[in-house]
Amino acid sequence: MSSISILPQTPAEILNRGTAARAKSTFGAPSFAIYTLGCKVNQADSHQIAQMLQSSGFRQVAFREAADLYVIDTCTVTAEADRKSRKAAARAQRNNPDALVAVTGCAASYAEDQFRKAAPGALVLGNTRKFELPELAIAKLRESADWNRRYAQLREQTGSEPMPSSTRERGVIKVQDGCNHQCAFCIIPTVRGGSVQKTRETILAEARQMVAQGAREIVLTGVSLGDWGREANRKNERSRNAALCDLLREVAELDDLHQLRVSSLDPSDVDEEFLQTVANHPKICPQIHLALQSGSASTLRRMRRRYTPQLFLKWAKRWREIRPDGGLTTDVIVGFPGETDEEFEDSMEMARQTQFSHIHVFPYSPREGTAAAEFPDMVNPAIQKKRVAQLIALGNQLSNDFAAQFVGKVLSVLVEKSAPQGAEGLIPQYVRTHIIDGEQLQSGDVVNVRINETRGGELFGALEN
Repeated sequence: MSSISILPQTPAEILNRGTAARAKSTFGAPSFAIYTLGCKVNQADSHQIAQMLQSSGFRQVAFREAADLYVIDTCTVTAEADRKSRKAAARAQRNNPDALVAVTGCAASYAEDQFRKAAPGALVLGNTRKFELPELAIAKLRESADWNRRYAQLREQTGSEPMPSSTRERGVIKVQDGCNHQCAFCIIPTVRGGSVQKTRETILAEARQMVAQGAREIVLTGVSLGDWGREANRKNERSRNAALCDLLREVAELDDLHQLRVSSLDPSDVDEEFLQTVANHPKICPQIHLALQSGSASTLRRMRRRYTPQLFLKWAKRWREIRPDGGLTTDVIVGFPGETDEEFEDSMEMARQTQFSHIHVFPYSPREGTAAAEFPDMVNPAIQKKRVAQLIALGNQLSNDFAAQFVGKVLSVLVEKSAPQGAEGLIPQYVRTHIIDGEQLQSGDVVNVRINETRGGELFGALEN
């Protein structure tokens, strides 16, 4: 884990700027809140930033609460993601006008000026400087506070520095970042740079640390996950994903880890060993995410994707053969420039054939700096909206059909949260499950649940004794 060169300090002046902030103070420790938008790669980045801040003497509070530092880890995959990112920055300043707002992530790299308007005085850092955020935030806070005196008081009261905490249910490890491909609609290669990867040793060390902190599930993620181990794969005749599959098995077999989940893989990177590994390893969740984007061959060519509908369908059908009850989730872009009614219907028909367990539907929005932003024949917004509604309706039907197969069965559920009305979590196949008598459960508990019904693509059941 990255280190911070400035010693952890704690400012009294910052804590005394508002009644709400003072009410939340514990041992004079400064507080931070973090809001994450977008993909699992961002979730992994946010987790690391949070740990760096906690190890520097900060304590984490909910984003709705008054905090001394607000961190917004942004997404720019769509115009709507940009809007939500700016809205979060503005909301942070409303929560505590005296707080420092720090904005990072893809939208910060893409549209820095927009955030300076939404949150004047904000610390705005693109992806290349994301992990400098804790150090730079501390330096900026020190401009208005006596950090050394407050940090000494914190040490005296607590006897030690606060240690990083982890969630009991899940840890996310980013094994790869960046992308070398140039899909016409995607700004990610611009804001995240070229493909880089962590070493096997680093990944295993991070996984062991998360398990030691109590994480029951680990998610391995990357912007272009299929790039991981590619050089090693060229020397291995077993399969194109031999190194990645070896890594999955190695992490999954760590002592005290309940299960491993794999994030999105590009359809062009799928092979038989990958499907067999995810489908059949007892500690790997039987769920894969393959981003379709479009079921039309002509649209995929305009998008500059690296696969055809036929290749996608081949691997989707193969997954269903190997693991009929396995989750298969996807992303689809609706209204890409030039998309005709027939091309949209190709996406609908592909969804019917593959029987996705969940579809993330994205209305296309042009991103300045991408090839598609200059394409002619933008789809009429009213037509795009109608198509989005059609695909969402089909996706909801498919989700419910997939979930229905589990009614009457007893399934393992990893609890994510509980409330007086019950608990909820995910089964290994990535279906949200509500436990009607689970109010006493805690995040990170793994329980057996008998499924009684499905509604809206989600499962409902009771604890099985």
